[in-house]
Amino acid sequence: MDQLQRPYLLLLIFPIVAMMLFQWKNNPFGPIFFIKSDRFQKDNSLIGSSIRKTMYSFSELLVYLSMFFLVFAAAGPGSKYNLSPDHTKGVDIMIALDISGSMVNSYDFLPKNRLSVSKDLLREFIKRRIYDRIGIVVFAGAAYLQSPLSSDRFALDELITDTSNEDIEEQGTAIGDALALSTYRLKNSEAKSKIIILLTDGVSNTGKLDPDTAAYTTKSLGVKVYCIGIGKEEGQYEVNYESLQKISTNTNGKFFRAESAEVLGNVLNEIDQLEVVELPSKPLEIHETQFPIFVFFVFLNLFFYFLLKIYPLKEKI
Repeated sequence: MDQLQRPYLLLLIFPIVAMMLFQWKNNPFGPIFFIKSDRFQKDNSLIGSSIRKTMYSFSELLVYLSMFFLVFAAAGPGSKYNLSPDHTKGVDIMIALDISGSMVNSYDFLPKNRLSVSKDLLREFIKRRIYDRIGIVVFAGAAYLQSPLSSDRFALDELITDTSNEDIEEQGTAIGDALALSTYRLKNSEAKSKIIILLTDGVSNTGKLDPDTAAYTTKSLGVKVYCIGIGKEEGQYEVNYESLQKISTNTNGKFFRAESAEVLGNVLNEIDQLEVVELPSKPLEIHETQFPIFVFFVFLNLFFYFLLKIYPLKEKI
């Protein structure tokens, strides 16, 4: 249950609670609404018994619980689901994330390092792209597929969260390999728009493919590359923003520099706005009601209430 269709009806709980407290204060072991029936007067002769008191208190409590469940049922509890249109009509996105040692050992994004900041902001970016498929490639001295194109936001979020620089043993920055692997995962895509988001803070210094060759293949398949250079140029690790800008230009993408966590957040927001595709149909919103569950508890409580009234516990002599 994640929503209430009429949450304002929950205000009815307050007068019910007030009535319950008022009754308990003035007539704690009497029937609800202070109805002094002959039956109650007869049973009241045993009111000194602690068991009898407990039974009467419990039976009246069941009535109040029924009222509470009835209010919740009237408030319209349920869940809301958004069904996405055909994913081939949206955007397919591969995220290539640099997890080399320099992303962890940097000091320009304090109190967090570059990798932690990138992961946090990527998770927020993924949550916003609810109608697209997203895949993840991580790279350092080599590139590895972390997730193929997927619409499972929970799995993607978990994979991003668990990613660390210890996932890859090879040292260095293999940008060309990361581009090639990301492009390979997009080659069979039928999406209207196919993009790669490349986040790195270093110079490509290893790998089987150089970035220019990988970018040529990427362009030939109609894939755009948004390169994000993370960190300050005067930092402790060498960067080559010219190379990243060339990759983006050659693939009809765009290059960004992110020298702080705030700028990186703005960059991902801008990419989010740039890659918008008009969907052929509106997402279908489904509301699943759960009020029958609460109605069931209403009748269940009343059943036990009347059961206690019909078969009162007699004190043994």
